[in-house]
Amino acid sequence: MTELFKTVLILSSLGFALTATLLCIKPVTAKKFPARWQYYIWITVLLCMVVPVYKLIPEETVENIIPPENEHVHYVQDLPFENITNLPPQTEEYVQETQKSAFDFAAVLSFAMRYLPYVWALGAIIYLAFAFSSYFLFLSRKRKNSSACENEVFEKIKQELSIKRRIPLRKASDISSPVLVGVFFPKVYVPCGELDEKQARMVFMHELTHYKRHDLAIKWFSLFVNAIHWFNPLSYLLCRNISDACEVSCDIAVTKNMTEEEQKLYMKTILDFAR
Repeated sequence: MTELFKTVLILSSLGFALTATLLCIKPVTAKKFPARWQYYIWITVLLCMVVPVYKLIPEETVENIIPPENEHVHYVQDLPFENITNLPPQTEEYVQETQKSAFDFAAVLSFAMRYLPYVWALGAIIYLAFAFSSYFLFLSRKRKNSSACENEVFEKIKQELSIKRRIPLRKASDISSPVLVGVFFPKVYVPCGELDEKQARMVFMHELTHYKRHDLAIKWFSLFVNAIHWFNPLSYLLCRNISDACEVSCDIAVTKNMTEEEQKLYMKTILDFAR
């Protein structure tokens, strides 16, 4: 458990540094690079926070960088003896105090590393328990407050995107905007009320593009990474930026082949549901 916690601390420090760097240069990269690049670079940071790449470095490389302990002993033995005997009287007391402080610090560090891994594991379990309970409560409410429906536009867009899997479409009375739910058993929920054909096309294109790009799987992956690094404040900012970049890149993917008029209608439809 202690070794695992040490690995998490190293990866979390790496993620902290990468996230802080990307947040600092975001005003520049947002103008220079497309939204899809922003999305993928944040996902790369997620991978860096769970894959200990540094452990793949051969031990021989580390040994070449760090000299053997015998070399240090050699240099100490070459020091003139007079420099040691002529030390001031208070040096012995200073050394004793230094050794005592070092001993106290080592004892505190040893005590912390004995119990902190269990605190970290407990925090991760609580985080995941809260996330899963909220999600299953959400699904339970949707089953009670929704009903199956069919829509020709929905089926037509599935064909356009080459989606062969059956994805149920349901109308829900307790939501204000369409939402795609479920990684393994996906469903699309839309608010009750009639949508004209153009609006329905925009909405379904957005949700089914999310499915086509496996965006829900990425969001769940970011949630698990955040659970592992729940003590890292920038981990929460990382997940928020992934969610924002996901939506923007999805919008751009949907509208890239649209006319200017269709793009305006799309943005108006999305904004109306957001309000």
